[in-house]
Amino acid sequence: MGKRKLSEWVNGKHVNLEEFSEEFRAAMILLAIKHAKPDEKLPVALLERADQRSRFTEEHAKTEPKPIQSSHSQTYQHFGPYSPPDCPPVRSLSGLIGACSKPFEKQLTPTDVRTDQCRLSFNKADVENFLLPLLNKSDDLVRGTPVTVYDMNGKECSMTFKRWASKFHVLTEGWNKFCKEHELRKYEDFVTVWMFRHVRTGELCFVFSLRRMPVFNLLKRGPRANDN
Repeated sequence: MGKRKLSEWVNGKHVNLEEFSEEFRAAMILLAIKHAKPDEKLPVALLERADQRSRFTEEHAKTEPKPIQSSHSQTYQHFGPYSPPDCPPVRSLSGLIGACSKPFEKQLTPTDVRTDQCRLSFNKADVENFLLPLLNKSDDLVRGTPVTVYDMNGKECSMTFKRWASKFHVLTEGWNKFCKEHELRKYEDFVTVWMFRHVRTGELCFVFSLRRMPVFNLLKRGPRANDN
């Protein structure tokens, strides 16, 4: 049954069905099938369209990123285990991440979000276990090493990674901007941190993933699943 016959049966005159949505056209076809004489070609056409939709769905599903499994689980007091992927799942960084640290998480403290401090401080153990092994001899942490920090949408922010007061390792010079844009809060916000080497430039980079939990004080972090 052609589109002209279908439209004349419905409205008594010719109407261009291409002007209507696909859902409306499908409804009109089903209505026509109910009242029209059997047409051997119509069921075949409908089956072919259904097959095309199925193939499209399958091909589209193949392009969706699959969750990355990780054994790097960490736990906070009163909360269950949290297992971020070993490699940051940022689409724009696909194929650009070279040597990469295992992820670790930092709960933001009051000084982390104070604008007059302008720095994110890291725990000594996390720096020694995850960040320092990726440094090169040319990375001067006394003067500070320029780095690029990415959020999970791939948005970039320039910062400096340095050793502060001879014992603290921090990210500064750009941290306040990142805090403001993401409206970060003390205690409630937790930052998952990855550090990696950019494949093309060799630059030192960070990726931050943020999650917010209903807490109002510092939590004690338990051992990770792969800690000795």
